[in-house]
Amino acid sequence: MEKKQTRLGSDPLSWIKDSRKEIKGEAARVKLIQKKKDIPKTKLGLKEGWIRATFIVREEYLEKIKSISYWDRKDIKQVIDEALTEYLKNRRTKPLPQ
Repeated sequence: MEKKQTRLGSDPLSWIKDSRKEIKGEAARVKLIQKKKDIPKTKLGLKEGWIRATFIVREEYLEKIKSISYWDRKDIKQVIDEALTEYLKNRRTKPLPQ
């Protein structure tokens, strides 16, 4: 009796792997590294040069920002960054007094 030889690629889902354990492990490593560096909570998980802040805005502005974000297929963060970049582009600022 001959063994039946399976064809290559007979399982169409063989490329799918359970990555949940990998993500948890990597996230834990990132958190450990960040804790070791004593990074402030406002900068945890953010790229260099970014900080987390909370602002109060007018409801009408927020609705417009959300609409622009949706229709331009961008994050709200990107829309705010573009708006602030444009606003601050040619503005002169003095350093704050200490």
